[in-house]
Amino acid sequence: MPEYISRADHPYDRKFYAGFEKVVSSFTYVLKSHGWAIINEVDPATFERDDRYDNNGFQNLIIITDVKKHFRVVSSSSERLNVFVHSFGNTCDVEIRYESQTPLVKQFISTKNDKIAQSILDAVEQEINR
Repeated sequence: MPEYISRADHPYDRKFYAGFEKVVSSFTYVLKSHGWAIINEVDPATFERDDRYDNNGFQNLIIITDVKKHFRVVSSSSERLNVFVHSFGNTCDVEIRYESQTPLVKQFISTKNDKIAQSILDAVEQEINR
């Protein structure tokens, strides 16, 4: 399971009215408190092309989590998150990409989990507004 999650059909987006450092530190805190281990923080230009990566005043970062495994009676699954932060001034556009893989007879991949994404985004918003 690669670290980077390519452009997803169902990304979870939210705009935060706070500086880059505040948003990144809030995500780091919330992800860890929700049981996600962060394995890497990299520039998104390493993986994909976007006008925001052209040194035009934006600060950009991907927070990559480690795989979170869940074991069930019949199967197991692995989840991973990528959090993209794009900041310009005191505004940050954030996108969460989620991926879950469940190997059975065939490998099932899901890119949608509203409950996890919304709970993280809501917790970050509360953390920023403290």
